[in-house]
Amino acid sequence: MQHHSFGLAALNQEIIQPGYRILDLGPLAVGTTQAYLQMNCPCYIEDLIEFFADNQGVSDVKTALSRHLVAKPERIKFDVILCWDLLNFLSAEVIAYLVELLQPNLKPGTLLHAMIYTGARAPQRPAKFKLLRDFNYEMADDPEYPAVAYQGHSTVTLMQSLGRFNLSNSLVQRQGMRKDLLEYFFEYDSGAQAGNVRPGSTSDVTTYFASADIGEALRLSGLDSALLSARKSPVSRIVDCGPRSGRNIGALQKQVGELFLLDLHAAIQWRKQRGEDGCQAIRSAFSKYESLTPCDAVLAWDLLSYYSPEEARVLSELLLSKLKPGGLLHIVFSKRQRLAKRPSVFEVQPDQSVFVKEFPVGEEAGHFANLTEIIRALPRLQLVDQGHGKFPSGAFYHELALKKISEV
Repeated sequence: MQHHSFGLAALNQEIIQPGYRILDLGPLAVGTTQAYLQMNCPCYIEDLIEFFADNQGVSDVKTALSRHLVAKPERIKFDVILCWDLLNFLSAEVIAYLVELLQPNLKPGTLLHAMIYTGARAPQRPAKFKLLRDFNYEMADDPEYPAVAYQGHSTVTLMQSLGRFNLSNSLVQRQGMRKDLLEYFFEYDSGAQAGNVRPGSTSDVTTYFASADIGEALRLSGLDSALLSARKSPVSRIVDCGPRSGRNIGALQKQVGELFLLDLHAAIQWRKQRGEDGCQAIRSAFSKYESLTPCDAVLAWDLLSYYSPEEARVLSELLLSKLKPGGLLHIVFSKRQRLAKRPSVFEVQPDQSVFVKEFPVGEEAGHFANLTEIIRALPRLQLVDQGHGKFPSGAFYHELALKKISEV
């Protein structure tokens, strides 16, 4: 089966510069290493396929892994780590230990690229990758590769295991990609303010919007009002609270001065899964952004709909703290008896229209019966503009642009 790796292509064409240091956890035979060597990039091979073959049935995997990895001087800092599909076959605990072993050679901004399987059929061993051309790979099940237990990690599990690596971008279901394979970029301790979208970092992001079920692009008048002044200023700062996974935010980034992506819902749900209650999970997730300077506008989309009135009040207070006096908060509310399994993805287009990707309805009941109830959870805000219409699913939505009232 063939797979076109948009992530590796983006690394080669737009991210990796001559002199970048590459750590390849796969075997040298793949062929990609040679492509990077041609760019005068020092490459280090660890070959976890060999590790799996040499340590089948071993009881102490961590000790075996530490013996397998070649010690490197701390002055060597990796710019990129290539994981292929190998993380699928390491337990969450061993992934965390791998990062610990690599930590002396990591630096703020180190990128980790990984391919994660999503299909119902679990692979029996890592795939054998062979570079054909232009980052098209032949992926084969090679019986000479060792059989290794498939772990089936979720995105949340990976985020937790990778420690100080933060999810940067993901690619899914683009033409030429395997349908059961996701590509992830994780970034280590970025020196930029948390959530900052850096120039040139968006072309490797896929979009959910290749399918026909998104309908026509919408014109959100409330969003236009919230971004009106920001779109005119080269020094404006915008916070987007929507999912950063699988979104193409390039068009929005070009319309404002500086863009920050928070992906709050994923961060909050991860905290909840670790046992924190709703309000504390929100505060913990938001603590990562304490240093974020107040911005001109915050795009919350339909995020608040997924939280109880008490949680929404806590979340809205925190969002308000990241708005300048007179800054604008944009929210979308859709009255539904049951919530979708996750917040919708909103993709702002170059012409300022918006595509909306909705997800299947889940079992959780909606927290707000009407717009009045959600407004009560929003303190010290003045209505500036509003709009309404229907999503591609036919669900009716109402949007609000609200201004932060200066404290006396």
